[in-house]
Amino acid sequence: MIIKNIEKFKVSTTKQAITSFAGLPLLWGMAKSLGLEEKLNGLPLKERERGYQPAEIAFALMGLLQSGGMALDDVSIMKGDEGLKSLLGEIPAANTMGEWLRRFGRRSLWQLGQIQLWAAAKVIRACGLRRVILDVDSFFLESQKSDVAMNYEGLRGYNPVAVTCAELKMPMAGLFRRGNASPMAHLSRLLRRVLQALPGVKIRVRSDSAGYQAKVVRVLRELGADFTITARKDAGVMETIRGIPERDWKRHVSLAWPNRETEIAETLHVFAEAKDLPAYRLIVLRWSKEQIELFDKEPYEYHAVVLQFHRARQDGSENVNKELSGGFGLSKLPCREFEANAAYFQIALLANTVFAAMKHLALPESWRSLTIKTVRFRLIRLAGMVAWRSRYLLLKIPRSYVFREIYEECRWRLLGLSVELAPV
Repeated sequence: MIIKNIEKFKVSTTKQAITSFAGLPLLWGMAKSLGLEEKLNGLPLKERERGYQPAEIAFALMGLLQSGGMALDDVSIMKGDEGLKSLLGEIPAANTMGEWLRRFGRRSLWQLGQIQLWAAAKVIRACGLRRVILDVDSFFLESQKSDVAMNYEGLRGYNPVAVTCAELKMPMAGLFRRGNASPMAHLSRLLRRVLQALPGVKIRVRSDSAGYQAKVVRVLRELGADFTITARKDAGVMETIRGIPERDWKRHVSLAWPNRETEIAETLHVFAEAKDLPAYRLIVLRWSKEQIELFDKEPYEYHAVVLQFHRARQDGSENVNKELSGGFGLSKLPCREFEANAAYFQIALLANTVFAAMKHLALPESWRSLTIKTVRFRLIRLAGMVAWRSRYLLLKIPRSYVFREIYEECRWRLLGLSVELAPV
């Protein structure tokens, strides 16, 4: 039985350099292949006479999140890993990382966001995608930090928004916002930046009701993107819905609500505050209320979508946002300063982008749907022995390791990518 030796083994130590992060150099190699080292070292941060380069701290932060760290103090495990230090060099301490994050201001935050967008656009081009679907969605991060604000539901925290590539399950760009920020805030400017970073790519944008605003639609029209946006059920939309003739409602089987008897109808809708915009298709689903409310005699619940195209959003931004908060350390923000946490948020986006790039450019196709937690268990948190032999640094991994061939193929693929992705 497996448990027969549980009380018989002895613990000893060794001077041999051993690492429990043998897969982490692959992710750092992917980041270097994308050209992130040079970009990050160009951040407009106040120079210090001595210390780490910006890329060294950013890479260590990304590695911390990719390997499962949930707090800056967790870097002590990486810092005490002699094998990892032999492979990657000295790892910054937690207080060094915190001080670096607190050096960010508005200008350097904007530049860090531009680096994230540049890297994501580079991955899309490297994957040869000519058409992409971009999802826009906000998500709430609860926090008890001293600078947090309360949202309309009475929760304290932050309300970031991210634009993600549905095909690669990869963040493109994001904004870190205070908890009381409107879900609609700054979306048009964020989308403009993302769309302008993808010239020659056919783009379709999907958004929840936060994107139901005339200035967002104007940006999408101007830059030639198709879209589908969940409509806010304001007075104008409800008036349009109530004007649909009863004969136009047809029975419909909804994938989103399979247990409800839904009906569907289509009409035209215009933005009341924007006479310059044309009328758009409004697709409306309705179902009977289980119980009529006392002050609302409306017998139906409605879900309405303004669209030029339509596709279900089940596998889009919501999964990426869950990955960011649950897999890349955003469930616990490290600093009390808003700008420092905003920088940490952008580093988490970069960590996710590098991970997505490695899945799609260096790992087998069967691995592309895997989450960071699965790849962390299979590949990143791998034990290895590090030794110098004849001026070469050797990383020895177990011969019986079930994914050894995948590891080796990934490493050789990354060496080739360094040439393929190099700027011309």
